[in-house]
Amino acid sequence: MASKLQGTDTLGARWEADETGGDFPLNDVDLVIMNPPFTANDKRGQKFTGDARTRMQERELQIRDALLKRNEETGDVITTNSVRTFFTPLADQLLRQERGVIAKVLPTTACVGASGESERRFLAERFHVERIVTSHDPKRVNFSENTGIHESLLICRRRNGSARAAPTEFMSLRRMPTTAKEALDAADAIAAGNGVWGSRAFWPAERVEAGDWTPVQWYDRSLAEAACRLESWDCLEPLGEGHRIGPTGRAAQDSWRKCDEASAAAEPHARRIYASVSADLRRTIAAVPEQWAKPGGRRAHLWRNVRDQASTLLVAVRFRTTNGRLTALRSDESTFGFGWIPVAPTDRPTLQWPCRSKALAVWLNSTPTRLMLLNRRAKTLDYPKWSVAHWESIRIPKPQNPAWDALAAAYTETCRMELLPMRQAEECEARRIIDKAAALALGTDEAQLAEWRRRLAREPTVSNEPANGTGDDP
Repeated sequence: MASKLQGTDTLGARWEADETGGDFPLNDVDLVIMNPPFTANDKRGQKFTGDARTRMQERELQIRDALLKRNEETGDVITTNSVRTFFTPLADQLLRQERGVIAKVLPTTACVGASGESERRFLAERFHVERIVTSHDPKRVNFSENTGIHESLLICRRRNGSARAAPTEFMSLRRMPTTAKEALDAADAIAAGNGVWGSRAFWPAERVEAGDWTPVQWYDRSLAEAACRLESWDCLEPLGEGHRIGPTGRAAQDSWRKCDEASAAAEPHARRIYASVSADLRRTIAAVPEQWAKPGGRRAHLWRNVRDQASTLLVAVRFRTTNGRLTALRSDESTFGFGWIPVAPTDRPTLQWPCRSKALAVWLNSTPTRLMLLNRRAKTLDYPKWSVAHWESIRIPKPQNPAWDALAAAYTETCRMELLPMRQAEECEARRIIDKAAALALGTDEAQLAEWRRRLAREPTVSNEPANGTGDDP
């Protein structure tokens, strides 16, 4: 096929002039290999003139409309903000219906983020998602050049009739091959089921078809299994069932602005807020807001909405896995933050809130919560961002759980103790006390949480160190 092409200009002209085939096959292809651009369209088009961008956008809309005409379900996959989303339905159109293979590089977070769920379901309905290879080598997390984000290699094969799909293999590389020979050696080892290049996990077809591809984030497969168990643990319920979560840090930044203490004294509505998620600044669960702020900004008219949703309990918008300490904090004064989201009770009695908020602050910093948070990472694996919707789904003990008093007691004991970063969990006394109370809430052995804590500390995206073994005993 390549020998017939004189250059990309010729290919583009033929494709546009003759979509029925020409010299480039537009259907019945056996294999499609692709590495789509991940950059959002508004940034990707900056290198072109205004006229060229317009023509590109018009062409993309033509392709979208043509794909929608063939299959309406592609509308759930394609977003005009990213040309990457066009590639999967295009590959589906190009491939033979009775057989065909896709090999695709994609951001690892596209395998777990809510925005990528439609594409995951689209693929799993039409293909057996055979294998997903992800680099957990801290020095080389990507398959592409000129990018620093974690990437995965996806291998999908047309389903064989109505036969039930086999499990999907998730291969986590402890080291990225650096030469062509190493790449071939790694490929042969993976195909042979040899774990010398990393750890392997097999995920049931029903989970993959439902869009759950979460093992891509973990080197140690037992952590993926633990997080999955926690997300359906009987004694837990979603945080959003009894709590209001919001406003976001962005809403606060749009309607409030920082000021010094002198300016705050002259502004009757000024208040202290949390303006940073810095691990150097945020070291203990009990905290005091450090920054004065007053109404202002491009959406200053919404300042009252933000103020009225303030709370004594706040959760993090983002978290650095390698040195972050806190995923939730508590203060004696109600406030909000630029990197923090307030959490407050909704339909349940507020008289218990001072005590309950302390217990919640402990639970939301426990190892089980960390596992659930890191099981749905967005943006990047080592600096994930969490939405309000994600926090609403995080599970907490049900109201009747007998461990609430133990969690509150753990707050009293640890609220002024420094929480060490997750990679130092083995030497952090505060984390041990917190997890002891969390184990009571789960009705499980304290040793189980100690094991999760130990394994989590050794994850490459947490320790920033290469994995030592295959993931069976990191």
